[in-house]
Amino acid sequence: AQTAVDWEAIAAAARKEGGVTLSTGLESPVMRVIFQNFEKKYGVPVNSLIGRPSEVRERIRVAQIAQRQQVDVVFGSEALTNIRYNEDRTVADVPPQLRGDLDRTSLKTQVQFVPQITITYGLMVNQTQVKPEDEPKGFFDLLDPKWKGRILIDDPRTNGPGHIYFIGTRVWGDAKHLDFHKRMAAQNPAFVIGTQEAARKVVRGEYPVLVAFTLPDITPYAGLPVKAIAPVEGCPFILYGCSIVAGAPHPNAAMLFVHYNSSDEALIEYAKAGFGCGVKSVIDATPANVRPLIDVKLLGTTDPKGQDEALKAAKAIYG
Repeated sequence: AQTAVDWEAIAAAARKEGGVTLSTGLESPVMRVIFQNFEKKYGVPVNSLIGRPSEVRERIRVAQIAQRQQVDVVFGSEALTNIRYNEDRTVADVPPQLRGDLDRTSLKTQVQFVPQITITYGLMVNQTQVKPEDEPKGFFDLLDPKWKGRILIDDPRTNGPGHIYFIGTRVWGDAKHLDFHKRMAAQNPAFVIGTQEAARKVVRGEYPVLVAFTLPDITPYAGLPVKAIAPVEGCPFILYGCSIVAGAPHPNAAMLFVHYNSSDEALIEYAKAGFGCGVKSVIDATPANVRPLIDVKLLGTTDPKGQDEALKAAKAIYG
């Protein structure tokens, strides 16, 4: 059996360290709530550095080379954490004190980080243009001739939600995956780059349906005639979690934050904002209106090693 962890002692050591610095590419209002709640609970302030994932990686890599590391924790994707661990050597192994947090979630990984949430991708429809009985329940429904020329897709030929949608559906197997996307290309979809612009086009009624909509992004559109749909086939996703930076200047505060970010208290805040999680007690405690977006079947996720090949395949299919 695992030895009980004295989190009160770790919290006391974290307060002596003076704070924790966290870097993330997740630009969501929920992050402010998490930081405030953590500081209120433990008396440990959070210094946050928010930027694009590539910027987060480079900042930490350069600081390590200069031996002036300032970041303690990265809240980021499984794929980028794996790259940082194997190529940059800027990720510390998950300490044994966090074994309980690894075990309590159904989100499993071989990467040296603690998985905590999923960012899922599905469909968005304009309810003034799509009657309830005509709403697509999944990706394959959009192959119906009635949708030809009416579909907006986040461009799968470049990095972004559209690419995650393309590579995430590869779990169907090569034949089914390629057949689906060839048939989708024959529907003459329009392409857009930029998640916010894509959603606004649907809100304005320029298109009735968007493919590869970031499901948590529905929250700001509450009260508008748009709806997020988790496809029946499942949702392509990104697995997000916390890694501790190698040589973190505040190791106790780092470990304490990772532990807190796995707690029901934190995960419920993420769930209310539309992010998935793998903890049943959290799903059960989530408001009914967002539960269909967080308790979903997951398809595939990003594969950094296969990214170039996937982008090439998407360009070949979609032109």
